[in-house]
Amino acid sequence: MKRLIFLSFLLLIPFISFNSYASEDHSDMHDVMAHLLTPASEKIWNASGFIITEEGEFSLAPTNQEEWNEVMFGAKVIIESTLILNRSDRSQGRSDWIRFSELLEPIGKRALEAAESKDPEKLFEVGADLYQACVACHNVYMKK
Repeated sequence: MKRLIFLSFLLLIPFISFNSYASEDHSDMHDVMAHLLTPASEKIWNASGFIITEEGEFSLAPTNQEEWNEVMFGAKVIIESTLILNRSDRSQGRSDWIRFSELLEPIGKRALEAAESKDPEKLFEVGADLYQACVACHNVYMKK
């Protein structure tokens, strides 16, 4: 049941609008989120948990090396995103922004470890941590 609830939250992610970042001053951040961080995060989230239907329960875990490689790619992007987000023109010296973005590197490393060891349970836990880090930042920086 815990996984079903988490999966429900994940399914809402594509519907979150990043248009609030799209003002003139934030179009660069919109692009970073829409074209880099969101797709990388989805590589982790889309490979985690289960879908429960009338026909039964279906795992989203990767089933072959190519699928695990996709998760590894997403994890590596998440790791590097700390540097991308902490560029001085993006962080603007905001200590809370820097702390939020620094959360991503260890989460990405844990996602990479989970993918390398092909551990769907660990990947699911890391996906939850990634989601929480994203929501925490969005609660501060996304315009309502």
